[in-house]
Amino acid sequence: MPTPVLKRRHILKIVALTVFGTLLAWYLSALLSFAASSDGFNNRFSEVAMQHHWWYLVWSNLVVLKGYLLVAAGYVVLIYPLVRLWGKVRSFERWGVVWRTLLFAGLLYGFFIFKLMLEKPYFGDYSYLLGWYDALGRVCGTGVQDVVHAVITQVFPLTAVVAASGFYLFELRRWFAHAARPLLFSVAAVSMLVLLAVSGYGVNRSPDVEALAGGRKRPKNIVILGSDSLRADHLSCNGYHRPTSPNIDRIAAKGVNFERCLTPIASTLESLTSMYSSQYPHTHGVRHMFPNRAMVNQANQEAPALGTELLRQGYDTAVIGDWCACGFNELPMGFQSIIVSDFDNFRVYMSEVVFLHHQILPLFFDNRVGHMLFPKLKSFANYMTPEVVTDQVIDRLKQRAADRKPFLLFGYYSCTHLPYKTPTHYAKLWTDPKYDGQHKHELALNVDQFIGGTDINEKWSKLPRHEVEQITALYDGCVRMFDDSVGRVVAELEKQGLMDDTIILITGDHGDDLFEPNCTFGHGTTFNGGDQANHVPAILHVPGLDKPQRHPQLARTLDFAPTLLDLIGAPAQPRFEGTSLAPLIRGEKKSLDLAYFGETSYLFFRRTIPGEEPLFIPPMDETTFIDPDFDFHFVLKDKFQDAVLQTKEHCVRTERFKYVRTPGVKHSIERLFDLREDPHCERDVKLRFPEVKARLAAAMDRWLTTHHQSTTAEIYGILGEDTLQPTAP
Repeated sequence: MPTPVLKRRHILKIVALTVFGTLLAWYLSALLSFAASSDGFNNRFSEVAMQHHWWYLVWSNLVVLKGYLLVAAGYVVLIYPLVRLWGKVRSFERWGVVWRTLLFAGLLYGFFIFKLMLEKPYFGDYSYLLGWYDALGRVCGTGVQDVVHAVITQVFPLTAVVAASGFYLFELRRWFAHAARPLLFSVAAVSMLVLLAVSGYGVNRSPDVEALAGGRKRPKNIVILGSDSLRADHLSCNGYHRPTSPNIDRIAAKGVNFERCLTPIASTLESLTSMYSSQYPHTHGVRHMFPNRAMVNQANQEAPALGTELLRQGYDTAVIGDWCACGFNELPMGFQSIIVSDFDNFRVYMSEVVFLHHQILPLFFDNRVGHMLFPKLKSFANYMTPEVVTDQVIDRLKQRAADRKPFLLFGYYSCTHLPYKTPTHYAKLWTDPKYDGQHKHELALNVDQFIGGTDINEKWSKLPRHEVEQITALYDGCVRMFDDSVGRVVAELEKQGLMDDTIILITGDHGDDLFEPNCTFGHGTTFNGGDQANHVPAILHVPGLDKPQRHPQLARTLDFAPTLLDLIGAPAQPRFEGTSLAPLIRGEKKSLDLAYFGETSYLFFRRTIPGEEPLFIPPMDETTFIDPDFDFHFVLKDKFQDAVLQTKEHCVRTERFKYVRTPGVKHSIERLFDLREDPHCERDVKLRFPEVKARLAAAMDRWLTTHHQSTTAEIYGILGEDTLQPTAP
């Protein structure tokens, strides 16, 4: 007996019910997963969330239903024609429709998870799913792995979309034909094409390269591109052994490279505040990463800012960044347009945790439909991926190319920040394909231990060499990811004809420790191990430069703001504490005799100094709280304000010597290092160079008490540091 043919509306009804039932099951599964993970939380902030904000968590789980409904509708639109087309080949009854619908729904779900797993792993922990993919690469080679990747991420979706589109076009034409209006269909199609052509959709506007009215010279634009925790010594243009930065290398090859640029504090909020205010932390007042509202208000009211100075010159000022740029929400530094995540807001953090348990929701994270449906996505750390940041930077450049308004644009990325998690093709660039440990795809860091303990450093100091090499290789893949973002932005500047009118600065807020001597990972907690946590790139494209330049002498991120103002011919800001580097770029001077002054930030880890006992503070979850009166930000408790400042290390560094003062339980711990002989600061030479120690200690005291930063000439006198000899063996 032949199988009865189901009517179209019956098939559509069964497909719709099956899809909605499937999505409901996924929703309930996500709720159970969230509940189970909540029970396993092990720090005080999680306890606060569950005890005092449970209703907000419930509401967030209800809000996401909008996404499920939209996905269900999309699934029905895509699956219905595929089921119908299958029915053309072989007829089936109701259960045939059901299981085919489930099959296509499962394939679509698997497709999206696979794309997230490989291309956007920061949306969730998919490492447990990568086993088969990694095994495929080991057994069959990366070529087969790439073919499988292409089939799943490109061939499969293209085939499905083409099949569904063809089906609907055929149905539409059949309907028009049935209604005796084929001519109307043809006219409508042609009209749409004509409208697209007339509107210029998809056609780039040719940039206007004429000078300003009256023959005035157009002001130079400024584009600053930075990545959090970007080490200068891991760029290939700075001599690194891996080709991590081909796009940045091209800028350096024709531009200016300050090879030894240091930030006064290796912590993002404080460092960026110093970069744009050109003031030291103890001047602008933001001295750790958990300031209260009063500290933030004081900095906003009293600190100068590069953005503010450029606003006075008629510039458009904008910062676009991911979660590492969230500090600009509270400390805008003169930027009018701020398009960044808001990671420090506890309620935003809770919402993000909820959303990430619903694995269909990342489909909305980087498209305009998602932005309209869930406006809070723009505040999520996982929303502003490097691709999204770059897309928005490029959109901004197109706007400025159209209106020809001078601009300051800061594009800021978290590419190189812990835990060094990138799409798979970056992660496998330099990692060992045979490695199968816990750091295979990212630095495996237990957040509860990090928040709730100060002795985590001791555990990580025992990490075997092959694990360190794996983590370093992951970091280098992150550098390449940022470099690719730089390449896209520079390509757009060239496309829009803006390169000759734009100064580009490539930099970072600070570097990162990668298991150098006497340190493990992180930044801002110590000056141990050398300059790696404070050493950042300072590579500039300067229009009109005669020849490329490399400057090995000390520079500071504090100097960026006065340098950029100088290069565009804007007036100097008298309250800046940095020094313009433009005289070096213009060849007017060979040296500025700059010395480096710095301090550490909030102390997450207990410091280790052999034979000494440094001060330390309790773990983060004891010293901070969530302030509902300050947008639910993490804030340092008042009773720990002095303790955090008392634990700060301070440093004075010249070209050759580095002096570090660490607060100790019994007395200050003073150390002196000769960097030319000991770049990783492993041998204290204060007894061999007592005069050097005394001079640098005096310079530090002047800086801390009077805010006067001595030059190297003031510190050493006319003899200079190169002539100094040890007084003891």
